Amino acid sequence: MNIAIVDDDRIELFAAKNYLQNFITKNWSEINFTIQTFSSANDFLKVFKPGIFQLVVLDIMMPEINGLQTAQIIRARGDDAANIVFLTNNDNFILNGYRVFAVGYFLKPISKHADDFAKTFNHIFPKICQKNPEISLLVNGVKFSIFTRNILYVDIDYRHRLCIYLADGKKFVTSNSYSEIFETLTDDERFLECYHRIIVNMDYIKSMEPDDFTLMDGTSIPISKRKKKEVQVKFMRYLAHK
Repeated sequence: MNIAIVDDDRIELFAAKNYLQNFITKNWSEINFTIQTFSSANDFLKVFKPGIFQLVVLDIMMPEINGLQTAQIIRARGDDAANIVFLTNNDNFILNGYRVFAVGYFLKPISKHADDFAKTFNHIFPKICQKNPEISLLVNGVKFSIFTRNILYVDIDYRHRLCIYLADGKKFVTSNSYSEIFETLTDDERFLECYHRIIVNMDYIKSMEPDDFTLMDGTSIPISKRKKKEVQVKFMRYLAHK
């Protein structure tokens, strides 16, 4: 799990990092996680791309771009799945927070609200983990896990290798069989086999053309002529229930 914490107050920034790090280690020791800290929304937005962060902790009151505006930018860039939690000195802002589908908030200073901090994350972490199933890959003899929601698409290259493309631009060539990956991913409603041995994550589809999908990063994914109607119906149904 990749986590971002954004706060212009360095004391609160590192307090949030330490509290969250200790919370995960104590209560969710099975989770592999990284925490990146940013002292401004601008610094965060320079590296942000849809799918990179599963959890974003935002201070609401920041100069130039505040936390609510940052959350709006996250959603406007197409990331509807990132879990957003707000840090605030004033709970009058909370209603606005839920307008960008925040999953929680807690009051600062954190040192005076440690119990509320724990309650907030005890409430949201099961939901975050449920929405972020993992898949095990074998790459160059090394086994590791990735969150399925970070997968952009899967295909077989010209050398008959199974390739996993992630939303952050990374690519893995894995020894897993296509049938194994197919069975795991297509149990998730987000994934659709739109062409022979090509599976696309519908969360990242920007548009649907008659013969292909265009993804958020500009990649064009073909739609099978034989299965075109079935694929189009599944995609439209997915959009309707998203």
